[in-house]
Amino acid sequence: MRIPLTDLHCDTALEIQAGADLGAGHPEGHVDLERLEKGSVAVQVFVAYVSSMIPKGGAFRETMDLLDGVEAACERSGGALVKVETVGEADQALKRGAKTAAILAVENGHAIEESLGNLERLRLRGVRYMTLTHAKNLSWAASSGEERCDFEGLTAFGEKVVAAMNEMGMIVDVSHVHETTFRDVARLSRRPFIASHSDASAICPCARNLTDDQIRTIADHGGLVGINFFPGFLDAAYEKRQETELGDLFVALQQVEKENLDDPARRMEESRKLARTIRERMAPFRVPLDRVVDHVAHVVRLVGDDFVAFGSDFDGVPDLPDDVPDCAAFPKILDRMRERGFSEPSIAKIAGGNFRRVLE
Repeated sequence: MRIPLTDLHCDTALEIQAGADLGAGHPEGHVDLERLEKGSVAVQVFVAYVSSMIPKGGAFRETMDLLDGVEAACERSGGALVKVETVGEADQALKRGAKTAAILAVENGHAIEESLGNLERLRLRGVRYMTLTHAKNLSWAASSGEERCDFEGLTAFGEKVVAAMNEMGMIVDVSHVHETTFRDVARLSRRPFIASHSDASAICPCARNLTDDQIRTIADHGGLVGINFFPGFLDAAYEKRQETELGDLFVALQQVEKENLDDPARRMEESRKLARTIRERMAPFRVPLDRVVDHVAHVVRLVGDDFVAFGSDFDGVPDLPDDVPDCAAFPKILDRMRERGFSEPSIAKIAGGNFRRVLE
């Protein structure tokens, strides 16, 4: 049975900005129109990732440029890829013949440049969620990527951001945030919030992953955990070896960004070189597809099957598990879930139904 998939997080907007044509096929990346169809990806969240290295005054402009690129890809697709904002719009687009409905999101609150007006402009543009931080602390929110911050959690402005997002129907995303920021979001948010692309610390302990208590808190708020496919977040042995072989991955990625801020094509070329180096060095330490299912199963055991989904991080990670080379691999993951005893109704919820609920 081919169940329609929803993926909560891909960074393919960066590939588009660097010149990728999703309609013509894009083998250097993880996502294109043909593979979305092969993977039965009915809803794909396209994220505009904005580097914290971009100086204030350029971050919001960069965000709008990335969103422009996704919309242009939709226009060029001949109706195969259609931008939507709601569940109803997604259903209508698919009924009219679209292969995939595209939802816009933003990764890193640096994008709004400390302006609630910019946040509102993003929502008016169609953005449905924003990941509050990335690997660096903001002036108003602490990140899991840094051990120290001059403050804890959210500042007064950060609290206003969460309140405004609740008010305008923009989902708060806590992937990448510090545990103190997570605590403040849980205290403040009046709507379900998500971790769009995070895994379980119980299986792979690292700052980017969620503790069992955090997973329970997300479920208590009616939210969602989108399982990330990066082996360094899936598997403790890979994560440990990666640190030994390569050091801090985020530091390496930030260096590439810093050296190529004004040249998206060059930045992508250098990012691919770094990814190849990572894959070469980590080749002896492969992570199986089953580890993705392990994380799904852990969340289900902890809080039930209403609060977990997929947040692949395709086109945003330098390595992937065996048998998951790109977005066409989703049916393999669902088949493995069947083999491990997941029921069809449970798979349908995890594959897409749970995100429908949160988005509505």
